[in-house]
Amino acid sequence: MSTRASILIKDGWSKQWMYRHSDGYPEGTMPSLKAFLARVVSGEIRDNVSQACGWLVLMGHEEYGKARSWKVGAYEPINMKTADSEYIYTVNLVKRTITCKDTSGNKVNLDGV
Repeated sequence: MSTRASILIKDGWSKQWMYRHSDGYPEGTMPSLKAFLARVVSGEIRDNVSQACGWLVLMGHEEYGKARSWKVGAYEPINMKTADSEYIYTVNLVKRTITCKDTSGNKVNLDGV
């Protein structure tokens, strides 16, 4: 069974939930979220939710490549956190941080991931 994750992308005004159907555990998700946030920090990607989330979808498409053409990519926009997510990530575009909690609400240590 796949490890699912919900990712909340937020800035000072807006928020958008994203869904990752598989590889939602930190070792599978953090490399792409770190790369995404690094591009925000460098200014390559704008730091507002609506434009940044579009780039996350594109980066997720590149991650999947043609291996799973039935999905657009690793990330897709959703309306709310999903009930089957084993991990909940928050990417704060203003603070430039990524945090993660498990389904019990316990903070997950992302050091070294």
